[in-house]
Amino acid sequence: MVESLSNKSPGTYTVLNMNGDFKKLCELGIRIGSKITIISSNIDPMIIRVGNSKIAIGKEIANYILVE
Repeated sequence: MVESLSNKSPGTYTVLNMNGDFKKLCELGIRIGSKITIISSNIDPMIIRVGNSKIAIGKEIANYILVE
């Protein structure tokens, strides 16, 4: 099921689409088709892993990332 990243629990997901500041998300390594692993989602900001990097993103930004 396609949902925003902010609604997901820890696990690995594939990015299907992105809204908002597409350029900024790409600079962080988040691209359509990439894998994102949520490490911690119970706090804001969320802690995610993209490739070999750990990134903290706010849940407001995570709303723009659609995953499956």
